[in-house]
Amino acid sequence: MYIGAAAGAAPAASLRALSGGGAVFVPGGLDDELRELVVEAVKPGGGRLLEVDPADVTALDDLVSRAREGEVAVVLAGPKAPELARALRARAAGPATAAEPAAAEPAPAMSVLTVPDGPGFDDALLGQELVSLKRIVDVLRVECPWDREQTAKDIVSYTVEEVHELADAVAADDLAAQHGELGDLLLQVVILAMMLNEERAGDLGSVSHDIVVKLVRRHPHIFADAVAETGAEVKARWERIKVEQEGREGIFHDVPAGAPALHFARKLQQRAAAVGFDWDSAAAAFPKIAEEHAELAEVLFGAQERPPEAAAGAQERPPEASPGAQAAPDKARLVHEFGDLLFAVVNVARLAKVDPELALREAARRFERRVCAAAAIAEREGGDWPGLGLVEQERYYQLAKAQEGLP
Repeated sequence: MYIGAAAGAAPAASLRALSGGGAVFVPGGLDDELRELVVEAVKPGGGRLLEVDPADVTALDDLVSRAREGEVAVVLAGPKAPELARALRARAAGPATAAEPAAAEPAPAMSVLTVPDGPGFDDALLGQELVSLKRIVDVLRVECPWDREQTAKDIVSYTVEEVHELADAVAADDLAAQHGELGDLLLQVVILAMMLNEERAGDLGSVSHDIVVKLVRRHPHIFADAVAETGAEVKARWERIKVEQEGREGIFHDVPAGAPALHFARKLQQRAAAVGFDWDSAAAAFPKIAEEHAELAEVLFGAQERPPEAAAGAQERPPEASPGAQAAPDKARLVHEFGDLLFAVVNVARLAKVDPELALREAARRFERRVCAAAAIAEREGGDWPGLGLVEQERYYQLAKAQEGLP
């Protein structure tokens, strides 16, 4: 039964359900007012109030065992209510870790009745968790000297950092890290919403309401009578709604100029595609990469189609420049051609449904991992990585690459 974090918000249905008597378990640490409320609800049936610590595995297992043998009432009240709910569900589902042996015989199924019934029970717990986070942030804003000094412009730099850390966790398929980083990012949203409230420009509730309204408006094929059979149709309708219903102006509306360059380029390409200015496929766009590569090569190496052999790694170090060496390329044109090549690559990645930002981050991490592994291999063989020639460094790099078994 869900009572909640405060006596004043206790659902009447949950209180009525407590009058049946027997042992009633509650999370430890209830405040006096909430405890008295539960006690008064339990008294008519002659029940007893028993506290349980969500971190006490033995007590949880005992509670689950009693529930399998007969009827048990658990009141999810106070700040530890969601923690107790998660802990009980984990213990009831089976061994907490792979190290714990499974039972010789399967445990009997339990019949669980929740008050409120159905999804409302989980919604109530979720709401309590979010309210608890908001209350912590509110306290910090008043009582912590550092938090009092922060502005939205200060906080948003941390927000960007957390987004990148979440991207790393997703790229690494690290679910535990994703869980932690999502919490860090959620904290940023709560803090910024609190600062919005201080400026009387909204709050966490209005932020949630507006995004709900936006999602409903942009999905008329779900919440109205529009029809969209494919993801491409949904995306095209989404873009039309932003322009027609939300007052966005121009082809390249609302593309943040301060976004990372790969994201900025992809977003511009998406806006152009929304008005039909796009390649038909990744295959159609792919030759553009070769075209831009050739133009860059011409700037770097003159009329040659590719760099000289020496620059391709045929010897340990590039030779010293000779009096007759080619003049340095024009810097402005070099920047121009590098930009065109990168833009073409982003275009093909977008059409191939690959996020170029994530792909490049993954490649950079892979390079970092392999260089560190190569240096470690060299050190085990008595070599000094920084002092090795390029040919030897490359040999160790290839060894590190082979150990991964990846292309």
